[in-house]
Amino acid sequence: MKIFICEDNEDQRFSLEQVIVSVLEKEDIKGNIELSSDSSKSIIDYISNNRCKGVYFLDIHIGEDMNGIELAEQINQIDKDAIIIMITSNKDMSHLVFKYHIGAIDYIVKENFEEVKKRVKECIICANNKLKDKSKEEYFFIERIDSVDKIKYEDILYFETCKKRFIGLNTVDSYIEFNGTLKELEKKLDDRFIRCHKSYIVNKNKISNIDKKQRIITMEGGSKCYVSLLLLKKTVESILS
Repeated sequence: MKIFICEDNEDQRFSLEQVIVSVLEKEDIKGNIELSSDSSKSIIDYISNNRCKGVYFLDIHIGEDMNGIELAEQINQIDKDAIIIMITSNKDMSHLVFKYHIGAIDYIVKENFEEVKKRVKECIICANNKLKDKSKEEYFFIERIDSVDKIKYEDILYFETCKKRFIGLNTVDSYIEFNGTLKELEKKLDDRFIRCHKSYIVNKNKISNIDKKQRIITMEGGSKCYVSLLLLKKTVESILS
């Protein structure tokens, strides 16, 4: 878990850092404060250059041209999975969090320090659970009698039928067979995968070329799959959308 803090009050920023470090240690949560700053620009520059997925504690009143709400909006554009917690001294500002749809999981008012510590702890535990769930969503699991294979979805090129009730999973550098049918599998996959043929389900993000005349898909790495005439239009539209 990478945690970012943007708070212009140095004393309050230091106190928040201490609370976060304490929660991580006591709850045995793997994480660190990646960047703590009084500058919204430094946060934006860092996550833009490092492609971070993070948890963000943002003060609404930063004391710059960009306030915390605007910073949250920019963070959401860069980090699509951002977990945002707004903090402020003004409890009457909470309506802005909802007005601008920034997706904050909490709004912490800096009135009572004990309450702040309690809420920060709750937010970190909640964020950790969300990140765990997200991590599970990023992998395709193949369970066997004596083992489990774990493959990143982003590494999968395509699935193909290989023999009766067996599916072949293809990545750039590996091939795994497992029991099942494409019909059953199709229901479990998200919209990055598309059925292009009765014998193939492809990862549309890994398509390099579609030869519409020959009805052949070339995947990253050069492997090829067929696309049926019936599903050709849908397949082409899926990579253009």
